[in-house]
Amino acid sequence: MNNSNSASETKHSELQPFFRDHELFAEYKLLCNNVPSGVYVVPSFKSLQVWHGMIFIKIGMFADGCFKFNLYIPDNFPYARPSLRFITPVFHPQVKPTGELNLAKAFPTWTPRKDRIWHLLRYTKRCFFSINTFDSTNPVAAEAVHKSIDTFRSQAKLCVEKSIKLFNKTEESDITPADDGNVFNVKPLASQELEKIKEKLLSGVKTPFPSV
Repeated sequence: MNNSNSASETKHSELQPFFRDHELFAEYKLLCNNVPSGVYVVPSFKSLQVWHGMIFIKIGMFADGCFKFNLYIPDNFPYARPSLRFITPVFHPQVKPTGELNLAKAFPTWTPRKDRIWHLLRYTKRCFFSINTFDSTNPVAAEAVHKSIDTFRSQAKLCVEKSIKLFNKTEESDITPADDGNVFNVKPLASQELEKIKEKLLSGVKTPFPSV
């Protein structure tokens, strides 16, 4: 009997990654249909359990910022909550100095097929507009909000400037291992290249854009 149970547990353990990946494919399909505006996410080239993302903020104290993040999927997903860490510095009461977003506040428990990754990303974007200091994981940022909102606003502006600088980085050596060579590594086009693209768009010529 014990041998039978052991064999059953071994088989379940071997199949678990398959079931997890199946759940992740379904999650990504749901995300594509419900993705919050200004949020872009793509799975890593190396692991389906790591998704690279970026959030563009248009209004508020973090306006004009473009913040990179990584979403990490646990081995026992969907029975455990993913975690999210910003690569771009974010000064916020709910973001640890390490970049980890406090998701326990919004998702104290994670219910399979009820709580969704797109829910998590929607909450992540809302954090840039709702500066909630209750149960903060960054005491310095929380103190700045309570003592001087102008000080916090200045720190937010610095984060925006840093995010733009990182987004426009052009050196291959600047790419961190966490970026994983994903599509969010870009370089700005020279003015001459932009003019060529503009001419092709206006003329209706279907020519591939230059690789960046």
